[in-house]
Amino acid sequence: MLEVNEFLVLDFVREVQETTRPEIAYALGLSASSVSRLVARLIREGMVRETGPSSRTGGRPRGCIAFNRQAGCVVAVDLGGTRCHGALADLAGEILLEDERPNRAAGEAFATVLAIIADLRRAASEREMPVAAVAVGVPAIIDPVTGRALAGPRVDWQDFEVVRRLGEAIDVPVLVDNDVNLAALAHAWRGEARGVDNFVTISIGTGIGGAVVADGRLVKGQHNAGGEIGYVTTDRAQLDEKITRGLGGFEVLASAPAIAARARDLLAAAGRGDAWGAGEITAERVFSAAATGDEIALAVVNEAVDHIALVLIAIVATVDPALIVIDGSVGRSLEPFLPAIRERIARRLPVLPTIVVSRLPSATVIGAIAAALQLARERRAPGALSEALRQGAWPATGVRGLGLVLATGTATETDGRGAIERSLP
Repeated sequence: MLEVNEFLVLDFVREVQETTRPEIAYALGLSASSVSRLVARLIREGMVRETGPSSRTGGRPRGCIAFNRQAGCVVAVDLGGTRCHGALADLAGEILLEDERPNRAAGEAFATVLAIIADLRRAASEREMPVAAVAVGVPAIIDPVTGRALAGPRVDWQDFEVVRRLGEAIDVPVLVDNDVNLAALAHAWRGEARGVDNFVTISIGTGIGGAVVADGRLVKGQHNAGGEIGYVTTDRAQLDEKITRGLGGFEVLASAPAIAARARDLLAAAGRGDAWGAGEITAERVFSAAATGDEIALAVVNEAVDHIALVLIAIVATVDPALIVIDGSVGRSLEPFLPAIRERIARRLPVLPTIVVSRLPSATVIGAIAAALQLARERRAPGALSEALRQGAWPATGVRGLGLVLATGTATETDGRGAIERSLP
């Protein structure tokens, strides 16, 4: 009971950030003497600290208790198809340090992840902040039984034992999940989907992925492949073709490499190969040219908009979300074309969701921070509360409802000593 009450007191202080002993006692139904003893223990452990007197009630000033966000930290990593982005965050989820580096060479992805984690942990050690947990978002399906990464063409991963290998290399708890699932968690925590129970996140960049949240729960499916919209097929001709290089039907039409390839083909056919100047044709350059009214660039973007509208129609007809958040490098470039997307969808659907472009600069990293904080919180919980936490019965630290999205997923976790793999309920 002492462990349970200590955890509840810490969780309450973490949630409100600053409070008083009487407020803790009232909120948790504990005696004043019990709260004083528990707070004293937490102060000795460095988890909370005294911050001075408070006179918020209008009576005699009382000593304030604040959560010590510097008592530890978490590491979050977003492994992209071309770049890897990591962050070190305190226990309140605020980013202290970021590390971003290219990830272009074949077979380099896992080594890049380990290097970023090692450098961020070194920085945490220099700050004398112990790392409580690590969360990694990857552009692949994570097998819920084996912890292996499946269908990760952008990082050359197929049947790659990412969870086992991370567990062997890192001595703190680690959670690995699909990058767009973590992005959805970020949008529910600090983005456009705060307070929204039914929404879809779509990331269009080097690859294409999605995540569906229904009634506050992340839909993972039987194989952890829920939301993998990159495999949606809208062209009948593709039915006679096998998947090429692990890329789905939607990916080969509307991802950043597909948009760039289509632009190169049209420019060459029109004899305008050098019309946009020297340098590689990229999706970013296509959207920049479209903004100036270039006919070929506009044609390429309009084709992509058509493909995107077809997939969004299928999604809305299937799950009826209140909100669709479009993310990724291509997704964010689509903002000027949102009216065209909405117009196409409105012709074919009786009900429409709100469609927005993400305002979060690094959604997967932010979601990984949230996931790592939740993992650290679960690991500190006594056994009497651990199952309730996993089922989302207790409000998540720092944001109400965060646990509902994460705890009902099936992200694969290792305890950092290797060979321990399980699925979160």
